[in-house]
Amino acid sequence: MFGSKKAADAWNEFCNSHRNAADAAWVAITSNPTVTTERQHQLKGRLGEVMYEGRRLPQWQYEPTGAGRVWYLVDEEQRKLVLTHAGAGHPGATDKGKQRRRRGQTT
Repeated sequence: MFGSKKAADAWNEFCNSHRNAADAAWVAITSNPTVTTERQHQLKGRLGEVMYEGRRLPQWQYEPTGAGRVWYLVDEEQRKLVLTHAGAGHPGATDKGKQRRRRGQTT
């Protein structure tokens, strides 16, 4: 399941350009979505939980490549995953330096 059309399109693009990495990511997140490993963990701060269909769900990240990221929500109650982001590049939303600059802060 996808959280948006943008997430679905991004996943398809990622699958087309990084087939093996996408396959490994899919196996990892569907077989054990909440295990913490070197490549897989719950996001922190404001990204760690996301409102979806009226409920706050934990948002996790899997790192299929050095810079690539797959973000997904875990709905344990309904036993489903919701893919929210996929991409071969590092998402700017997790860059602490960029977040500080947007808020007018410095390091």
